[in-house]
Amino acid sequence: MIDKGLSVKISLLLETPSVKILLFLQEKGEVRYTDLTRLIASRGTLSLNVKELEEEGLVQRRVVTTKPIQAHYSLTDKGREIATYFGKIKKTL
Repeated sequence: MIDKGLSVKISLLLETPSVKILLFLQEKGEVRYTDLTRLIASRGTLSLNVKELEEEGLVQRRVVTTKPIQAHYSLTDKGREIATYFGKIKKTL
């Protein structure tokens, strides 16, 4: 049984942009940047979080050089592993 105060803190953690991005990518697979903008309204927040997730090796970007240029994002193996843990935690709340 999870303490109610701890449960609230965990729920807040699950709502952070980085965790939301990880769980979204786990559910959807590869998505375009525009798909992520529907998840995180602030482009500044989204760009910062995606960049940090890339630097941590959790998210990978694939650029398609068609016109217009498109960026696609998906989880790395490490990202899938972390997202799986967050998903399990979310189900227990």
